[in-house]
Amino acid sequence: MKLQNKVAIVTGSSRGIGKATAILFHEEGAKVIVNYKTNKKAALDVVKGFDKGNYLLVQADVSKEADVKRLVAETIEKFGKIDILVNNAGEIIRPGNWKSDVETWDKTFAVNLTSAWLMTKEVVELMKANGGGAIVNIVSVYGFLGAAPVLAYTSAKAGLITMTKSFAKELAPAIRVNAVAPSNVMTDMTKGAGKELIETFRKQTPLKRIAEPEELAKAILFLASDDASYITGEMLVVDGGYSLR
Repeated sequence: MKLQNKVAIVTGSSRGIGKATAILFHEEGAKVIVNYKTNKKAALDVVKGFDKGNYLLVQADVSKEADVKRLVAETIEKFGKIDILVNNAGEIIRPGNWKSDVETWDKTFAVNLTSAWLMTKEVVELMKANGGGAIVNIVSVYGFLGAAPVLAYTSAKAGLITMTKSFAKELAPAIRVNAVAPSNVMTDMTKGAGKELIETFRKQTPLKRIAEPEELAKAILFLASDDASYITGEMLVVDGGYSLR
């Protein structure tokens, strides 16, 4: 098992990529903190097959500092350490183009960028005290490609790409910080785009299909595990060739 006895926080893990990651991490031996914002039922569904005592369910809005501090404190109280942080929480809030109002812009940056900053700075000293750790940020190929209809989202993800590199420099050698950059993944967020747009995404992707969340989870596992022990500050693109166009 790649994560035996590791303690891993996965933000936004009640659905999509976060859910797939939490499940895979548990299968690989980790004690997993499953975080959700509002949907407790979905979060309970994630952990229904988990070994008793090897998970913690925490409601928290990770864009809010008080919630972040509580999440981390509950993790330490339960497991005594933190080895891995996956900053997965994210959301496209529409309309998110250049005509977006300030409230939508601010909310988009809060959930997609500020949350990762808050979580990272809250766990750093705890990781160092335990000998180090690994942080994986979930960004997006649109963070470097751009996408006019979701300008706010892509701008926030671009910021997270830069943050990943900055933290990698600052926290080395104790903590490795990397990112996984998907394109379109078959999550609720993608499904909400509609069948016509999904078909367009599929045609634009050299592998001619949309990724499944489990495929992203495997990339996240790689960067979180010792298999990536000499990798930091990198962005692993998992997009079926989409960004080649």
